[in-house]
Amino acid sequence: MSKLTSLAIVIALTRLAHAEDPLQQPDVAEQYNKEGKLLMGESQYAEAAAKFRQAIKRNPIAGYFMNLCAALLSDGKLDEALATCHLAEGKQPSDAQKDKIARLTEKIKADAKAAHVELHETGGGGGSDTQDPTRTINTPPNYTPTVIAPTQQNLVVAEPPGNRYTWTMGVDFFGGGGRIGRPDYYGTAFGGVRIKGDVLVNPPLRIGVEGYLQITHLGAGSNDSPLVSSLDVFDIGVAGYKHFCPGGTPRFCVTPLLGVHLSLMSPAGEMDGTGSQVFNYAGVGGRGEVSMDFAFGRRFEHVLSIMVGANVYSKSLTGPSADSGSLTIAEAGLDQGGAAGYLGLGYTYRFNTPLGAVPFVVLE
Repeated sequence: MSKLTSLAIVIALTRLAHAEDPLQQPDVAEQYNKEGKLLMGESQYAEAAAKFRQAIKRNPIAGYFMNLCAALLSDGKLDEALATCHLAEGKQPSDAQKDKIARLTEKIKADAKAAHVELHETGGGGGSDTQDPTRTINTPPNYTPTVIAPTQQNLVVAEPPGNRYTWTMGVDFFGGGGRIGRPDYYGTAFGGVRIKGDVLVNPPLRIGVEGYLQITHLGAGSNDSPLVSSLDVFDIGVAGYKHFCPGGTPRFCVTPLLGVHLSLMSPAGEMDGTGSQVFNYAGVGGRGEVSMDFAFGRRFEHVLSIMVGANVYSKSLTGPSADSGSLTIAEAGLDQGGAAGYLGLGYTYRFNTPLGAVPFVVLE
């Protein structure tokens, strides 16, 4: 056998030995860890726990044990979670990891107390030492693991802060120029406010749906009509949007949005019998917008936005009859549609759980 052949065999055997050594596969471990975090984000806790176990077998570090503890806690397996968190404490965690492990441990104990079940400090499947967190250790006779129902709320953020969330609430202030109705019936400058709520329906693609209520005020026009002066428009709409975030999960995103709305219009002076303003004229419209969003906060929960957009309106499709005592659609000048462009500033608060609670920990 030649020296080159012998050398090739030695190299091949060395590579094989390293490939079979679980402590020499950090890249494979991290891939399993990423898959587990994605499953946690989808509330598939048992499947996530299996991924974290695979990560630990290949690289038994504190962060992976902590992630497994969070998955077991979320799945209601309190004994296993407690034992796994104890193992994480022995893997030289960072100060930030120590804080997360302590919070998880307190949560395990609080959940057990709330469910009126007993925890077993030394039982449960945290692991043998470093590599097999699936094997029960120090199990007492006739041991029954402490298990409760899986959590209904996702307790974790499955990745570092980014432009992913569950739902939001926010407000925009905007102003601009344009025309609604017949020329000169109403002013061309306007201002308004929008209340909005978003739901991220596809987090991986950052695609969401927004519901909004906005009210816009236009001043009096230049034709000095004795019948009309200013105009208020109340829009009820729904829109779709997508975040484009350069670099993966940065603080900055550009968000195009398209929406449709029902438009209720009220010329000044239109009142009901009690003196309340009425919106007797109804049309439909659309909204197009592009915003630049800057997120900040511990989990990017606060968002400031600068936006440019336009609202378009049809003519009024319904209105008072001629014998009602109110202006007809034509008399109100709303037998024509219009459009208005705007600039705006907005603030949004993001929630990461169904009920808006702050997530318990950020996974490693």
